[in-house]
Amino acid sequence: MESLLIAIAANTLMIFSMKRAETADAHRKSVVLCNYLFGACFIFLFGGGLALGEGAGTGSGFALQGLFSAHIGIAAGLALVNACLMTTCLLLQQSSLRTNGAGITTTYNRLGILIPTLLSALLFREYPTVLKAFGIALAIAAVLYSCEKESDQAASQNADSRKKNYGLLALVFLTGGCIDFISKVFGILCQPELKTLYTFVTFLLCAVIMLVVILVQKEPLTRKDVAYGALIGIPNVGITFSMVSAAAVLPAYIVFPVYSGAVIIIINLASVVLFKERLTKREIIATAMIATALVLLNL
Repeated sequence: MESLLIAIAANTLMIFSMKRAETADAHRKSVVLCNYLFGACFIFLFGGGLALGEGAGTGSGFALQGLFSAHIGIAAGLALVNACLMTTCLLLQQSSLRTNGAGITTTYNRLGILIPTLLSALLFREYPTVLKAFGIALAIAAVLYSCEKESDQAASQNADSRKKNYGLLALVFLTGGCIDFISKVFGILCQPELKTLYTFVTFLLCAVIMLVVILVQKEPLTRKDVAYGALIGIPNVGITFSMVSAAAVLPAYIVFPVYSGAVIIIINLASVVLFKERLTKREIIATAMIATALVLLNL
């Protein structure tokens, strides 16, 4: 449960760091590159370094003897898939934060819980109780209810001048859900000792992908980009580590709905207080539904 709380706090900090970077007009792709570079360095420096001898295989450090594990091929493949998903999702979130606002972007990103929750039930036979199933259904219904109809959008123009881009939000939902499912798959198929190495390789591959994109598109890199990259990268590491740890010991129907619901509530409330984003009636009701779902999921 501690890992889950860390993931919630880290995701909240990361969202607001991204929001601040957008309002500061930092270069998106350069910020994403710096985020993953700082993340990889942070993992290497504070993850225990290269563990040899007695330290290897204990979960502290990179455990070089784990490189010869039968699971290393699976971990490497998952790291590559995860890197592609993470870079895509972060770029989509950056765009959506500016277009749609922090609250609804986070809500759709966390709606991705539907993907790992359903796939875990089908593939790993993790079935929730009736009460928890009702909580999951309520959380999903709340997110779907938060979608405004065109008539609702027109009526709420005075509250928020932005028109929601639901195509962009759908992509945020899909990539976010797939990232969560990869964490679950790693927790089940791979040795816990490979967690640090897996996370490091994931962030390193993300940095390589973004470096290629920046070189091709000749994106500028400024001190501002580096600073915001650090602010986003460190909590990003916390999310990845914590979700892998939580998914390895807790069932998916607890991890993903609780994580998602808590982040949605915190972001929506903080958006109102800190960024003066006025929630629509639908978003207020949906937030209350999610809070109720969280109670049911923890009974």
